[in-house]
Amino acid sequence: MTDVRAADPSEVDTVVTILAEAFQDDPMSRWVFPDGERRRAVAHPAFFRELLGAGFATGHVDVTADLSAAVIWLPGGGADDGPIAGLDPAETDRLGVLLGLMAAVEPAGPLWHAQFIGVRPGRQRRGVGERLLRHGLARADAEGLPAYLEASSPDSTRLYRRLGFRDHGPAFHPPGGPPMQPMRRAPA
Repeated sequence: MTDVRAADPSEVDTVVTILAEAFQDDPMSRWVFPDGERRRAVAHPAFFRELLGAGFATGHVDVTADLSAAVIWLPGGGADDGPIAGLDPAETDRLGVLLGLMAAVEPAGPLWHAQFIGVRPGRQRRGVGERLLRHGLARADAEGLPAYLEASSPDSTRLYRRLGFRDHGPAFHPPGGPPMQPMRRAPA
């Protein structure tokens, strides 16, 4: 997959922008960060910058060559879920609820967790996310490790099933929030 490569830590601002654009209208992002302008200008940049720090330190951050998409892969067990500078108390509380639910359903054992797979809005539904995800899945397969993620929409659930992911238990949702479907893929 020559159009997918490891992101360089010097590209953190670009990757933050890719993910912030991709998830601006995501149902779970709207629940955690309900104010659309604040989500765009403050919350998403703070949140994704923090997660990218963990991705560069302990996992993988992959991008497409044209910088239209990015994914953060973390080893099982996730990132440190301490406070994130820039989030207000209500955002921090909602994020804590979501992260607690996610941690409770993540499979035990070594695995690679695709935390966020984001494609810029103008490039969505063109196979870009699939190519990006296949790159990381090939790496997980080479290591003999399963992959795990949570689908936040029916479209992403269909894509992940095509790539070999299967439901890992029932969908979950925070109180008043949208559902997320935990999904696991055995190594090929």
